[in-house]
Amino acid sequence: MALDATRTTHAWRAVFACGLLLWIASTVTLVLTDDEIVLPSVVIFGSFLVPVTAIFWLMDHRHHTALDPRRLLVAFFVAGVLGMLAAAALETWLVPERDLPNLWVGFIEEAAKAIGLVLVARGLPSYAVRDGVLLGVTVGLGFGAFESSGYALTYGLRDGDVSVHALISEEMLRAVIAPFCHGVWTGLVGAALFAGARDGRLRLTAGVVVAYVTASLLHALWDGAGTAATVVTVLVTGDDLEREALRAWDLPAPVALESHWVWGAVDWGLMALVAIVGVALVRRRWRRAAPAPPPPADG
Repeated sequence: MALDATRTTHAWRAVFACGLLLWIASTVTLVLTDDEIVLPSVVIFGSFLVPVTAIFWLMDHRHHTALDPRRLLVAFFVAGVLGMLAAAALETWLVPERDLPNLWVGFIEEAAKAIGLVLVARGLPSYAVRDGVLLGVTVGLGFGAFESSGYALTYGLRDGDVSVHALISEEMLRAVIAPFCHGVWTGLVGAALFAGARDGRLRLTAGVVVAYVTASLLHALWDGAGTAATVVTVLVTGDDLEREALRAWDLPAPVALESHWVWGAVDWGLMALVAIVGVALVRRRWRRAAPAPPPPADG
C-alpha cells in the first residue's frame, strides 16, 4: 500500500519533540542517579532522534510515493545495520596499512549502503526518482544512526567509567551533522539507481556509477577534513619541527596543536563545503525529477 501524504501533517514536529523530551529525561536520570542501566536509552535517543525526524520531515513534504512504511522501516534498520556491519568488516581487512585510507573508507561504505539500497528497492511497482532519493536517504540515515551510537559509546565509556560529558558532546555533534552526510550521499545513489530503472527492473548504468563515485568522494573529503585541517594548521602556524615531521607524514594530534581555532575553522569549513555540495546535488535531482503519479482512487 503506497503512502499518500498530500496533506502535510507535520508529524516530524511531534516525533522530534517527543524524542527530545525522552532524551533529556534519560540524560538527566543518568546524571542524577549514575545508574548505567539508563545508558542505552541516552545513546539510542541521542543517536536516532535527528535521523528519524529527518525521515518524517521528508515524508511530510512528499505528496505521493510507492514506498510503504514497512519498506522504509526495513531500509532504515536492516539495510542500515547490514551496511554498517559489512563496511566495518571490509575496512578491517582492506584499509589498514593502505595509502589514502579515507578514500578507501568512502568507497567501501558507499558500496555497502548501495547494496542494501538495491536489496530493499527490489519489487517496487514503480521507480520514481524522488522515491529513490527518499529510500536512499533512509538507508543512509539508518547507517549513520547506528554508527553514531557506536561512536557515542566509544567516547562515553573510558576505562570502564561513563563520561557523561564526552557522551553528550559526541551525540550533540553527530546530531548536528546527521542530516548532511550519510543520508545525502546514499540519496544521490538512490536517485541515479531509480532513474536508470527500465521495464520495472533496476540496472547498473553510467549514471549510477557516476553517482556512486561522487558520493564516495564526498564521503572521503568529509572524513579527511580533520587531516586536511591538521596539515593546513601546521603549514600556517607550526614550528620547524612540526613542518619537518609533516614531510614524513607524521601528523600531530589535533589536541597537540597550539592554534586550535585554525584547525577548527578549516575542519568545519571543509565539512560545510561538502555538505553544501551534497545537499545541492540531491536538491537538484529532486527538483528535476517528475513527481510520482498519485495512486488510483479506491472504488
